[in-house]
Amino acid sequence: MPRRRSTWGSNTDAGGGYRRLRYWADEHDGKGYVRHSKTIKGTRRQGDEELARLRVAHSQDRPVPTVKQAYETWWLPEALARVDSGRMTRSTLKNYQSRWNAHIRPALGDLPVSDVRPLVIRDWLQGISSGISNSALVMLRQILDLCVLYECIDANPARGVMPTTIRAKAKERDKTTYTAEEMEGALSAVKGTAAYIPAILCGLGSCRVGEALGVRCDEVEEVEANGTIVAVVPISRQADRAGDVSDTLKTPGSSRVVAIPEPWSLDVLDAACANQPGGWLTPDGVGGPLSQFTFNTIWRRALKGADVPSIPLRNLRNSWRTIGRWELGIPEDLLEKMMGHAGKSVGEIHYDRPRAEYFADVVSRAWNDFRAAKP
Repeated sequence: MPRRRSTWGSNTDAGGGYRRLRYWADEHDGKGYVRHSKTIKGTRRQGDEELARLRVAHSQDRPVPTVKQAYETWWLPEALARVDSGRMTRSTLKNYQSRWNAHIRPALGDLPVSDVRPLVIRDWLQGISSGISNSALVMLRQILDLCVLYECIDANPARGVMPTTIRAKAKERDKTTYTAEEMEGALSAVKGTAAYIPAILCGLGSCRVGEALGVRCDEVEEVEANGTIVAVVPISRQADRAGDVSDTLKTPGSSRVVAIPEPWSLDVLDAACANQPGGWLTPDGVGGPLSQFTFNTIWRRALKGADVPSIPLRNLRNSWRTIGRWELGIPEDLLEKMMGHAGKSVGEIHYDRPRAEYFADVVSRAWNDFRAAKP
């Protein structure tokens, strides 16, 4: 079969479904602009696409890339590197890729980046709903910033362009919280379901929803404090809406321990001692942790069945903070630390490092006093 050539490099059949690409590039390794070879698995068309990407990256007379080529050549590799280094969560990358596949690529992907003008961007934004246009525009700006960096265009046309869609009035977020008594009632309603343990971690331990799902059984510890048993739970990872686990939390300070008081601590410790599938404290039954979606579904269904008013799962953390301050009387600086907030002073940020036993002591004492004050 004759060798198939393009105007830059070559793409030949290497057998077994592989293609051999040859091209010229300066890899900045001291060898200068020399010939390179790369073997990929794929069709001839996929080989041509990869050769086109390599030309955008390496050719001395490289053409102006399309938006799609800029995304594949520069933006996506950098995003994957940020995920690997922990500077971006995998769920954030998924959201970006969703915007790319649904909105940017179909409308702008085949345009040379030099043809992406402010009016083109504005017209494109007109067809996107207000809830999505901001994040799609942010991603387009990032792609075009890289095109400026690699000297494909002189300036980023997306800078200064604002979404022009008419925004509907945002629905006010539900800010309802539970009192301590209401929290006990809600937890009683979901006891026996898969939502029980993560609800305890959120409503009585300050966890965000994803944090409550990322705990492993062998990480939970039992601590005796003020005549009670406290479950101390380290928070170092989170599970997303689909149940995928990330070792990156919302902020570096979010890595902490939470202290669960009696009697709920006994249930958490029992769950940790059980032979849970995959070793997760909140298992999904098939080797992974419960997903946020499933947690939310079970939570709402169980409360509805028990005729108990439900609040959004995210508000369990707000409830914990409110109960801690106004009903348990825990000092605000301690509550902030237990929530994983870094604080504002130099001492709070860099020097204040309380041990898990301190949290257990504060929480158990506060609940003992609260119960003792009840008539």
